Amino acid sequence: MSYIICAAFAVMVFLYLAFQRIKKATGHSKAREIALKCGATAMAAFVALLGCLKSGVPAHWLMLAGLVVCTIADGVLCVHFIAGGATFVLGHILYMVAFCMMHRPNWQCAIVLLCLMGLSVAVMTRIRSMLGNKFVLILAYAVILCLMVSLASIQAPMYLAGAILFAVSDILLGCLSITHWKTQMDYVSLGMYYLGQFLLGLAVYLN
Repeated sequence: MSYIICAAFAVMVFLYLAFQRIKKATGHSKAREIALKCGATAMAAFVALLGCLKSGVPAHWLMLAGLVVCTIADGVLCVHFIAGGATFVLGHILYMVAFCMMHRPNWQCAIVLLCLMGLSVAVMTRIRSMLGNKFVLILAYAVILCLMVSLASIQAPMYLAGAILFAVSDILLGCLSITHWKTQMDYVSLGMYYLGQFLLGLAVYLN
């Protein structure tokens, strides 16, 4: 089974690199771009499916549902940014519900949440002028990310690592949308996203 998981990771990396290459090509097919982007995330969902079939734990099936929703969100994001973001919110919510089913939130979650929220508000207040009328929307999304990471903080380490990578990739994506950072940062952001999703899927399989 380990060979299948390694193969899924290799396919994910291949599709990710193919997506990065094709989206910069002139006159490329939008449908192919979406297929590559979604296909890469689907590899994480595939690994989670193997874990669900092995364990049958209800929380694991919710994690799988979250990965499937995120796979769909990848495609929607290529067409409409706000709609894609809203779909990702649903994926985050499914992850959070699954985390709560695996381990009930405790004081540690509350402390982590307060620290993350304090940091988020402090940073976003300083760059509020750059966010314009998107400030409230982005702040709401930041709250969701903070909640997800705080709930992941009491899970198995691989869940926490996946949640952190997912959250950081979203932060970088947000920075890319309001700044003129180099194109290489896009590789880092999306690479962290795919690795984070794969770790979440692998955590389902291993736990």
